[in-house]
Amino acid sequence: MNRFRLFFFLTAVAIVVVMLQRPAEAFWGFGSGGEGGTSGLDLVQGYDRNTVVTTTGHVAVAPDASADPVTIELVAGSERFVVVLGPRWYLQDDRLDWKAGDAVTVRGSKAQGKDGRSYLLAQWISSPAGGQMVLRNEAGRPAWAGGFRGGQQGAAGQAQRGGTGSGRRGR
Repeated sequence: MNRFRLFFFLTAVAIVVVMLQRPAEAFWGFGSGGEGGTSGLDLVQGYDRNTVVTTTGHVAVAPDASADPVTIELVAGSERFVVVLGPRWYLQDDRLDWKAGDAVTVRGSKAQGKDGRSYLLAQWISSPAGGQMVLRNEAGRPAWAGGFRGGQQGAAGQAQRGGTGSGRRGR
């Protein structure tokens, strides 16, 4: 019986050591990369309703669907923001069809990252097709955290869901 306990203990220790070696997940301290440094922001809990802004600008860097989390860089006047849309797994079925130069409006929580960059944790963002990709509810709870139905707002303001074969939010 003692050998079994020792084997179990050593296996558990090995698993913990391996898990501690993994890089940070997208939900905490996202933004780590080859440039060194991270944003230090929490994708889920970092949304602060007291810092919500709505801004319009132009896409400087289109989204990379293979990045995690998925972001867009936006230039609005003299400011440059990294607009954080959400985790890659959640957005994998969506058409992320923004291109450099596209005019977009985004509403989100503004934050300063440890890396010195300005971030917007997006609540919603306009799409090039004229709708909105809704990623969080009014309280800032992300759609990927469960208990929330995202959706795209149509031109007349009606929520649209599905039917286009282009992802969860019916873009």
